[in-house]
Formats: sequence, C-alpha cells, structure tokens
Amino acid sequence: MKKQTRPVEPQVLQDNSAKWNAQWSALRAKNPSAGFSWYQLDGRSVRDWILPVLREMNQGHCSFCDAYPLEASTNEPIEHFRPKSKPEFHDLAYTWHNLFYSCNFCQSHKRETWNDLLIAPDADDYEFHDYFIFDFTTGAMSENPRESQETQARARCTIELYGLDSDSRRRFRLIELIKWTKSVDREDNVWAYRDFVNSQSLI
Repeated sequence: MKKQTRPVEPQVLQDNSAKWNAQWSALRAKNPSAGFSWYQLDGRSVRDWILPVLREMNQGHCSFCDAYPLEASTNEPIEHFRPKSKPEFHDLAYTWHNLFYSCNFCQSHKRETWNDLLIAPDADDYEFHDYFIFDFTTGAMSENPRESQETQARARCTIELYGLDSDSRRRFRLIELIKWTKSVDREDNVWAYRDFVNSQSLI
C-alpha cells in the first residue's frame, strides 16, 4: 500500500459534494435498502468527472494492493473508504478524502465493512515500513513486528479487510518480482506492487 498524496479536490466536488451527500443521506433515511449510483452533472456521471484525478493520485495503481494496470474493462472501481451504506458515513459518499482508486479484488474483498483501525494510504502519518513487512520467498505481507501493538493491530486489520495477503496477491507479487529482476527498465510507476519490488531492491 504505497503512500499517496491527495491532490486538490476537483471543482465538481467543491461545488456540489455537500448537496449530493445530503441527497444520499435523505434517500437512505427514506429507504435504507436504496442502492447507490453516482449522480449526474451536465450529462456525465460524477464518477467520470473525478475518476481521472483519483487514477493519477496513485499513478494508475490500486490504492491498496498496488496492482497495475487497472484496465477500463474492470470498471476501475472508486472505493468509499468509509462505507457509504453505513448511516454514520452517508455524508461522506461524495466527500473527496473518502474516495480512492481501487481494483475489483480489493473493493469486493472489503465490501461495506468498516473498522476504525483501518489505515488510509493518504494519511499524513502513514509510511509503508512503519506498518508492514514482506517475505520475499513467499510474497507474504504481514504487520511489522518491531512496531507497537496498536500499530500492528492496524496493519493486520488493513491486510485482512483488503485481502492484501491472499494467495493470489502473494503469487502476483512474486511474478512481478521475477519480471522486475529481468528488466533493464525499472522506472517505478510501470511496475505493480511497487513497495514489494522496491523493498527487495534494497536488500
């Protein structure tokens, strides 16, 4: 989960997020089972307005597992970090700091689950190696045992909710590492699982 820097909020959200959050909150209050769909502005989905900015925020990589590239055929999900379906977070459905570019796997694994321990990749105090370590023989990802119990708990929660240590993620990391070691072009942003391959390069 690579550290991210969030860009300036798109103007479309600056102008409209409070109104859209209120509309979504009112809809769910009236019908708690109402499904979410992005509102429209000038004939375009709000998702289409903000997706390019979210995609660039993490250079086209998934904000959580760092898979790359995410093809348009996957629908390029926008993850609501704090779930929009939960009443306490209805007012964050269109809030900029709550939205992340994601892959289908991470979003479908977490779904509408929430835990206050979860780590946001754009948090000011977040640095990958303060929370996580890798096993370069298996591709496994785990909490950093040298950190505090609270820090380890947050890391475990994030790994579990986004499925960051699944068998498939372990396998994909090792495949990417093999490709990376054989390549002469090691420009950071063209590789998936950048924290994994970059950490290996420091050993």
